[in-house]
Amino acid sequence: MLTVRALKIRELPLLLRLFDYNNKIQMLAENTHNIKSGKIDIFGLFRNDKLIGELHVKYESADSREAVRGTRAYLFAFRIDTDLQGQGFGRLLLDSVIKQLAAAGYKEFTVGVESDNTTAKHIYDTCGFTEFVARKKERYQSDVYTYNLLLKRV
Repeated sequence: MLTVRALKIRELPLLLRLFDYNNKIQMLAENTHNIKSGKIDIFGLFRNDKLIGELHVKYESADSREAVRGTRAYLFAFRIDTDLQGQGFGRLLLDSVIKQLAAAGYKEFTVGVESDNTTAKHIYDTCGFTEFVARKKERYQSDVYTYNLLLKRV
């Protein structure tokens, strides 16, 4: 049985099985704070109660090209268990989260995709993220990411 839902704060440690964070304690504290303050949600894809995918949603940003509360949501940290990739789970998670947010009134969605991530580029393209917005760069836990910000309107 597959389920997509927002994670509860107590479930955040489940994310550690999908990504090897440089600083696990910082990640857990940061996401706890951001969820409590309403800045983000983290949606999980569960198969038989086991987390197999995640997608973070940011509702507000200093950069309005990225997110504007109630109108545009930024989708990031999109991950599927490596053993389950290529089986449609990513598309299922992405489509489900977009449908939930559209039902809540969101009309635009942005994603960041690195130029060399062909799998993510393919999924985003097939899901309608075709409008280039900006080239961006950010640092997270001492890693630097350069990516294209893409937009989908519903």
